[in-house]
Amino acid sequence: LKRFVTDQVYAAPYVAPPTAPRKFEERVAVIGAGPCGLTAAKDLVQAGYGVTVFEALPVAGGMLRVGVPEYRLPTSIINREVQEIIDLGVELRLNTPVENLDDVFAQGFSAVLIAVGAHEGKKLPIPGADHPDVLINTRFLRDVRLGKSPDLKDRHVLVLGGGNVAMDCARTALRVGAKRVDIACLESRETMPSHQEEIAEAEEEGITIYPSRSFNRIHSLNGNISGVEAVNVSFMQFESDGSLTLETIPNSEHILQCDTVIFAIGQRAGLAFIPE
Repeated sequence: LKRFVTDQVYAAPYVAPPTAPRKFEERVAVIGAGPCGLTAAKDLVQAGYGVTVFEALPVAGGMLRVGVPEYRLPTSIINREVQEIIDLGVELRLNTPVENLDDVFAQGFSAVLIAVGAHEGKKLPIPGADHPDVLINTRFLRDVRLGKSPDLKDRHVLVLGGGNVAMDCARTALRVGAKRVDIACLESRETMPSHQEEIAEAEEEGITIYPSRSFNRIHSLNGNISGVEAVNVSFMQFESDGSLTLETIPNSEHILQCDTVIFAIGQRAGLAFIPE
């Protein structure tokens, strides 16, 4: 129903909303122009406060803009959503990373909302993970969306991870020219965290999935990645404290061939600019 209403509204020419009236002298700084930051900015400006959004990237929208592939969420829709918020009277400063909070308060803001999102991807601490042909999920998807895609033409890509972002990375790799893309993950085929429709669509596009695998190291030959050494998993479970209980099958080591690896095992927030 929401999609139907949105399509009807967006079929008409864009009409800017009236600027929200200013009621209070206080100004609020929002760090991050993603869904959280922009939604808060909209609520604050409509409540009568002055709002400035600081965004490190050259585009607004956060993960919706640089983390979700174009085939799933077109840029034009995001841009219109953002414009409606800006036209309410929100000031947006792109290409403006925040280095420390003192500088923000020094500009006269009364409050700061930190909404930087989880843009930092993670690698497994295994030998070979520092090879230049090892990519990270968030950075890879962001570079593609910003027109700076790595050259994957005719490459054999292996994505490590079983969530929706792993599916996005794999299907995006195909779209930028990879000749073959595989996915390998800890979970069994039945317990993969990705939505089942995402998995099915990936397989329909020719992507092979290797479930129930753990990874020992990334192999290289003559300076080029030659594959990932994997071992079969017999049991895995995340405990309540986040730790992983993992059991593997003895002597089941094998090589998953590839020449490019993309880690898609999760993200974390980039909060290094905040002092302890």
